[in-house]
Amino acid sequence: MKKALCLLVAVSLVAVLASAALADWDIKAEFDKAMATMDLSNPVEGVEKARLTMSTHCSETDSNYLYALAFKKAVETLSGGTMRVEVYGNGSLFGQSDALQATQQGTLDIANSDTALLANYNPGAGILDIPFLMKNRDQALKCVRDDSIAAYINEMISGSRMHLLSIMPLNFRNSLVKNMNVKSVEDFKNFIMRTPEAPHTIAAFEAIGATPTVIPAGEAYTAVQTGVADGLEGHAEYMVLQKFYEVAKNYVQTQHVFTFTDYVMSKKVYDAMTDKQKEVIDRAAKLAQGVHIAYTANLYPAMYAELEKQGCTITQFDTAPFIAATEEYRKNYIEKNGLQELVNKINAYE
Repeated sequence: MKKALCLLVAVSLVAVLASAALADWDIKAEFDKAMATMDLSNPVEGVEKARLTMSTHCSETDSNYLYALAFKKAVETLSGGTMRVEVYGNGSLFGQSDALQATQQGTLDIANSDTALLANYNPGAGILDIPFLMKNRDQALKCVRDDSIAAYINEMISGSRMHLLSIMPLNFRNSLVKNMNVKSVEDFKNFIMRTPEAPHTIAAFEAIGATPTVIPAGEAYTAVQTGVADGLEGHAEYMVLQKFYEVAKNYVQTQHVFTFTDYVMSKKVYDAMTDKQKEVIDRAAKLAQGVHIAYTANLYPAMYAELEKQGCTITQFDTAPFIAATEEYRKNYIEKNGLQELVNKINAYE
């Protein structure tokens, strides 16, 4: 019965991907191309058995979920089938914050979140999410490929019993709002903005006089629809896949934070693994990161096209006043956490 259920899930997922074609983006075709970049030709011999549970809050067509599928494929292939990964999406097990807590406690093996949430465990772990630090996606790509930056973030969260597997670069977070007249920093004053539990994002909107309100992702749509929030912020893929364009039509290009996501593993679980199991996990994480980068390389123009197709206005925004308003916060955060040397390295990638 368990095998039949797994087969049913696999068939259902293929059907979801096959039918998930947007205006200029065929999810299944693009994912297949990205998966073809994985080199699984050199498996690890004699790997001990293991069963891992992997949770993401994202839907089956989200690039974060597709990372999980790539990781699962890599782990199971590289181990010769002795290691198995069960992927649970759509927040069916946990939301972001709860998943991280469960991973800390060792009751969940692998969790997905925005890297911004890692700052709740150690402020230094939020270095990549400093408001207006990233200038473009190419800079973000160089950062996630820098092993020293990943090692630093891993060190920051290790005391919270988490082990970093991968960091993935997505795109800039912008503000999708109901009020079509919002076009400048001044227009955001007293604005109720739905945010995740991300310290930098909250601080950024507080700096311009808005009222950031932490609302779980599963309740964000209803919050904007019913007027509990005036809008929400996030990157274009998130806006399209969650259909937020149905409740707000003004996508203001605030570009206040660049979105990075991560997968972290329970440190307790990782440390208990054998050397061969760790080799499989480490290689799979790197390969899955490559699949995610390949999949998202041309994703965002298609997402913007879909937003416009759905009636959204892409409002250009003068970020200079926003940058100025967050300068003191940015300076204090860097100084307090001793991050200037690492920030200089990140700036050099621009």
